[in-house]
Amino acid sequence: MPENRQESRLLLEESDCLDIYLLGDDFQLAAGRQECEVLNVSKHGLMVRCDSKLEAHGEFRLRFHFESGNELTLFGTVRWSVAASGNRYLMGLKIDDKLGTDYLLWQNRLSRLLLKQTTTGDRHSESLSA
Repeated sequence: MPENRQESRLLLEESDCLDIYLLGDDFQLAAGRQECEVLNVSKHGLMVRCDSKLEAHGEFRLRFHFESGNELTLFGTVRWSVAASGNRYLMGLKIDDKLGTDYLLWQNRLSRLLLKQTTTGDRHSESLSA
């Protein structure tokens, strides 16, 4: 895959728990906590590996569940989706700036973690909830 990224990525040592819901009348659960892991994040997106495939250009609601009990709710669009090993899928998810979501909290959290990455030179983070 060509390296055409415009933003820094933060690799995760431990995947935070998240649920991905398809947008629609009933917000159907597409990928739950046990079947989906976050591989890396940026201020405007993330890459996940899941048991279920989300179609490219599909819209979703994403909910992060942190050990602290806090949650972040975000909306976005599937940018790409490819088959991975073991009947799993890699997907690039774009986070959309929408009213009524935790988008600004997400931006703030990632800014702090990316600043820490820059000052320490460590591209890995134990968790988004740090």
